[in-house]
Amino acid sequence: IALILPYVFLFYIVFSFLEDSGYLPRASVLFDNIMRKLGVQGGSLITIFMGYGCAVPAIIGSRAATTYKARLMISTAVCFAIPCISQTGALISLLASYSFWLLALMILFSFFVLFAVTFITGKLIKGKVDPLLIEVPNLLIPERRAYGRKLMVRMKNFLVDAEVPMLLAIVIAALLKETGALEAVAVYAEPVVSQWLGLPSEAVIALILGIIRREMSVAPLLAMDLTTLQAFVGATVSLLYLPCLSVFGILTKEFNLKISLLIALTTIVVAILTGGIINHTVQLFM
Repeated sequence: IALILPYVFLFYIVFSFLEDSGYLPRASVLFDNIMRKLGVQGGSLITIFMGYGCAVPAIIGSRAATTYKARLMISTAVCFAIPCISQTGALISLLASYSFWLLALMILFSFFVLFAVTFITGKLIKGKVDPLLIEVPNLLIPERRAYGRKLMVRMKNFLVDAEVPMLLAIVIAALLKETGALEAVAVYAEPVVSQWLGLPSEAVIALILGIIRREMSVAPLLAMDLTTLQAFVGATVSLLYLPCLSVFGILTKEFNLKISLLIALTTIVVAILTGGIINHTVQLFM
């Protein structure tokens, strides 16, 4: 929590200001032409931006989309390419300790994945894109007290929502360690984790905990003595990896079990394939 909290606080300062100032609807209009080429309205930008806070409200917010195609595209993009604020903080803590440019490269990579996933799903899912119809409010300077209260409420909710799953993840990890289940899983995962991804075999715990909470796919890596390549591969796998249980649940509720399973399995396969390709490609030139 101590590592992640400063980045969470900074995000909510910026997001709350943009929200209360009325700038987000204007950004939707500004980016409408670009977003329409990808297959969604410019208004989807607000929903996608919400995903940087948490994927759950972003997926729920996709209800505002006027077509089923747009809803599914937004939800898929959020699961693939948008790290939640907790995961973002963990990724910054991991990569910034190696190099600012490594962190910048990961940010650019996440944007590339966002556009690629949106473009590909737009081609695969049949449907049309409706014209953008949105009210553009006047630009305002947020009222200080309301802005402060909103910021405090969001930080309080984050602490409540983040601490419980983290404690649960720690308890589960301890149980797996004590019962020997973790070692049993590691035996089967070791060829993938060590040989394909090039990560320490202990990194399997990150993949297991990431199912419970997304930032927990990064947290165990912070305690490992990783090379720069290993850190970037680990961050890449974490970014693309299976959404947490709460996201899986809301996907099932908003769509159906078939869709949520398809997205979950696709993210796992793409994450492992991409991480391995990056690892072996870079090693060829080292």
